[in-house]
Amino acid sequence: MGDETGLARPLEHSVGRLAGMLTIGLGVLLGAAGVYLTFFADRSVSPATGVGDRIELARREGWRFLDVDPDLLADWSDTPDFGEDQPAYAVLRGVHDDLEFVVFDYRKPDSGELATAWIVYLPEPSRAFVKWATSQEPLYRRPLNMVGVRADAIVDIGRQVHRSTEPESVLRQIRALAEIIRHFEGQAAASS
Repeated sequence: MGDETGLARPLEHSVGRLAGMLTIGLGVLLGAAGVYLTFFADRSVSPATGVGDRIELARREGWRFLDVDPDLLADWSDTPDFGEDQPAYAVLRGVHDDLEFVVFDYRKPDSGELATAWIVYLPEPSRAFVKWATSQEPLYRRPLNMVGVRADAIVDIGRQVHRSTEPESVLRQIRALAEIIRHFEGQAAASS
């Protein structure tokens, strides 16, 4: 009997110690997850949630939202990525760095899947911008996906739908496109 009691104490002590270590480990894991979600996680909204993210951003930032714009892509009908006679969906319009922008969803002509595009308009149309932009390497840098240019605008054509209620996430591509326009303006001013 003495031996049984002696074996039970170390076993109970080991189980208690293991439970304590597991509790501490779980606490550390939950704490790390909380820190990540609070400070580092992209608060992007799932595409399945609809367009509430853009409506919220329009309200909060003073931008404009339109469910469907049947005319927006008419000027871009020669762009194979947009196709012909396509409306733009979940259209968000605003101004950033004194440049007008528009973010919208479109249906890919080949698959019918929705994707997002970002357009930033030049203050004044410029054929020199098209020549300059198409000669730049690399014009296609992160976070941009596929860039197209016209005399009055530059566009980033996304591969998938982008949803986020965070202005920084929505403006990432807008900032990159605006930077290209500002770089062109700086070079044009320096050469004149």
